[in-house]
Formats: sequence, structure tokens, C-alpha cells
Amino acid sequence: MEELRSILDDAVTKFSSNEYYDKLRSAKEEYFKLAGKLSEEDEDYESRMNGFVYWYITQRDFDDNGPLIKKFVNEISIEENQKDSMLGINHSLFEYRGQNLFKKHVFKDILHNTKFYIPKNEFTLQLVKDDLFIARTISYEGKTMLLDDISVLPYDARGPLVKESKKVRKLNDRKRDMQFLLRIESLKTKWRQYGHIDPKKIFVF
Repeated sequence: MEELRSILDDAVTKFSSNEYYDKLRSAKEEYFKLAGKLSEEDEDYESRMNGFVYWYITQRDFDDNGPLIKKFVNEISIEENQKDSMLGINHSLFEYRGQNLFKKHVFKDILHNTKFYIPKNEFTLQLVKDDLFIARTISYEGKTMLLDDISVLPYDARGPLVKESKKVRKLNDRKRDMQFLLRIESLKTKWRQYGHIDPKKIFVF
């Protein structure tokens, strides 16, 4: 799994270089219009910036050939199953369910109605049971790893988020998934600005 993280880091380094500066800058403006702007002092700033970079590399169409990660993996020498993992990075709404009887940490992918597990000795996340969050995962050889863009959501918004997830899931469209998840980020930004308001009144779709 660390090898895949290294490949992703190399892609980020390449496409953040001076050669791509203008593309990166325009992508950043586009992203924060969609997800909402945060100040550098905001506690979510680092994870939101990571989310932007992953979106820029793995989801935003760079040209007619698709996102930058597709261009990158086609230019380097990696195994076909590694390439599939990089092209299949999963952006979703998750819920941390705690540990099961085998001490594995259980995660529910609410948007795609699946589950994955992280072994006890590989769990280093600052999450508590029932935490609801947006993030991205890479899966490879039966293992799944969360990336560094975890954005925890208010639990009181669970009802409308689950309801809307079911509607979006039926469309079976990755671009529609992305639009939905960026909309959630935007609503979270709004909620942080108006924290005294019931999340159910903000997370409306």
C-alpha cells in the first residue's frame, strides 16, 4: 500500500511543478468555488487542501483523455493491478463503525453501500465510533487505505446525507458522486460559519 501512496505522491509532485502552475492555480480556484473557501487557521484547512490536490490529480478532467492520474500511470512502469488501483481511487461518504469481534476497524461506505476493514495494528486515525466523514481510499490486493483528506461531518446531518446518498447511488455515475460530495463539503463550510444552526437545516439537497 505504501508503494501506491508513493506513486500518488510522485504524481502530486509532478503536476504541482512550475510547468503546471497555471493549471494548478485555475483548478484551485474552481475547487474552492465548489467546496467553499477556508482560512489557513481553520482546523480543516490541511485536509481540505489534501482533498483539493487529490481532486485535481484523480478526478478533474485535464483534457479529453481524462484526469492527470491517468496520464501519469500510462507514462510510468507499474503493474497493471497497481494501475487499476490508482485509477480506481474511491471518493465517498463513510461512517466509522468501530471494531468488530476480530479487532478489525470497520468502515461503511454509505454512498456505495459497501464495507472495508483496517487491521488493528494499521489503524492510526483520530476517529471515534459513529464518526461520519468524506475521504478517499485506495484498494490493492484485498487491503484498503484511507488517504489524508478526512473531513468529519456533524453526526446530526446523518439522516439527510444517507437519504441523498441512496438517490445518488442509483444514478451509478462517478461524476455525479463527485458533485454530491463537493456539495457536502460546501455545506460543511456553511455549517462551520453558522454553527449554532441545526445541521439538518443546512445539509439540504
